[in-house]
Amino acid sequence: MPLSPILKKLLFVRQFDIDQGRINLLGEREIMLNASAVLELQEIDETKLYDLAKKSSFKSLIDFVEHAKVYDKIRDNFIVNIAKLGKKIGETDAGTIKTLQEIFNVYGLGEMSIQEINNSEKEALIAIKSSTVAEEWVKKHKGSSKTPVCTITSGIIAGMFSYIFSKEVDCVEAKCQAKGASFCLFKVA
Repeated sequence: MPLSPILKKLLFVRQFDIDQGRINLLGEREIMLNASAVLELQEIDETKLYDLAKKSSFKSLIDFVEHAKVYDKIRDNFIVNIAKLGKKIGETDAGTIKTLQEIFNVYGLGEMSIQEINNSEKEALIAIKSSTVAEEWVKKHKGSSKTPVCTITSGIIAGMFSYIFSKEVDCVEAKCQAKGASFCLFKVA
């Protein structure tokens, strides 16, 4: 399986490494969890887990941007909006969004695509194909859910877009694969 472009970049600048039982990403030690373990954690307390995932992904993005400053890719006052962020990284708006999508995909939660983004209104519509959490939920419960189940994913997306919009936002799952949809759909506002 070929490596994603973001992993290739991170390997090149020595910011991704798997060695001697350690996974390091952007200077932080990470762990891989089986999808069923993530689902079990999520089912303990979805409200607390959403907040934790949101704060964690927001902090990870701040750390990513801070680290990028070391490599002269980001200049002062980087948290204004997605267009300015893209220029500071040296990419177009589309390039910056693509980089964030690749970072999300590295988490292994599914394949993210941004359907709509409105910087002035601080809103976005995000689709996730092959949601690991939803697929694992269906597998575990041997059927469909009556409610959306991707709490961790919602929290991570909320953290990402809180960073992008420079304003705290929330994320609600409007469609879920575990409910029978062909993909999960998240509304950020």
